[in-house]
Amino acid sequence: MTIGEALKSLRLHAGMTQTQMAAGIVTESFYSKVERGVHAIDADILIKILLVHHFDVTKFFEQIGNQQSMEPYFDMAGKIIFAQNNKDLQTLDEIKSKIQDDKHAPQWLKYRLELAYAWILRSNDQISPEVKEKVKGLIVSENWDRTSYHFLSQAVIFLDIDDAKQLVDSAFSAYRKHPAIDTFTLQFVATTAINYLNCCYHQHADRSYTLNALKFLHELLPDPSIGLQKLLGLFYGAVFDRDEERAKRLKAVIENCGYAKIIDDVRVINDKD
Repeated sequence: MTIGEALKSLRLHAGMTQTQMAAGIVTESFYSKVERGVHAIDADILIKILLVHHFDVTKFFEQIGNQQSMEPYFDMAGKIIFAQNNKDLQTLDEIKSKIQDDKHAPQWLKYRLELAYAWILRSNDQISPEVKEKVKGLIVSENWDRTSYHFLSQAVIFLDIDDAKQLVDSAFSAYRKHPAIDTFTLQFVATTAINYLNCCYHQHADRSYTLNALKFLHELLPDPSIGLQKLLGLFYGAVFDRDEERAKRLKAVIENCGYAKIIDDVRVINDKD
C-alpha cells in the first residue's frame, strides 16, 4: 500500500474530506495529489497531518510497510467482520456494548460496527440522515480509484436507493473511461455492483434501477477473480426479470459452490426452499 492509498483509506474511515484532512498544513490541491500518487510528501509534513488528527503515526507506517498491525482494536474489527459474514447479531450486540464502554474506541471501529448491522439487517433504517449525507458527501467529492470503489462497495448500504444509484452510476462511468485490470480494483468495482443490486432488491427498487449495474457486470472482463460476482450478476438479473426457472438454476449453482449465505435473503418467485 502506498502512502497516498493509506492516507485516503484512513481519511475515508474517519469521515473527513480532503480539505479537512489537509488541515491547513498543505493545500487541498496538494493533498489530493499526494493521495493520487502525483506528489510525494515530506515526512515532517506527513507526521504533522497525522498528529493533528490524533492518528497513530507508528501504526500508519506499519500499515505502509504491510506489517501486521498491533492496534488493540484490530481483533475486535476482525470479530465484527466475522459476525457480519455469519449474520451473528448476538455477537455484534456484545461488541457494541464493549465499544460503548470504551471511551477510547476509535471512530472507524464504530463505523465498521454500524456497517455490519446494516448489512446483516439489509436495511439503513437505523442509519441517521447525518451519516447518510456524510457518506454521500465523501463519495461525491472523490476521484474514483481502487480505494474509492472499495469504500463505495461497503458504504452503499448506508444510502437511500436514489443516492446509491447516482453514485454507483458515477463509479461505473469513471471505470468505463479508465478501466483498471489489477485484481483488487476489478474485485472492488464488481462487488460494488453486486452490493448495489442487493440494496435494490431489499429497497424494492424498480427494475430500471438495476439495468446499468447488470450491464456493467456483463461488460467486465471474464477474469477468474470476479467469477463469483459474474455469477451473482446473472442470478440478480434473473430475479429482477422475474425468471423463476433461471433464477432457481443459478441459485442452486451458487449454493453448491458453498456461497448459500450470500443469497439466502433473496427469494426467487414462489421460492419455498
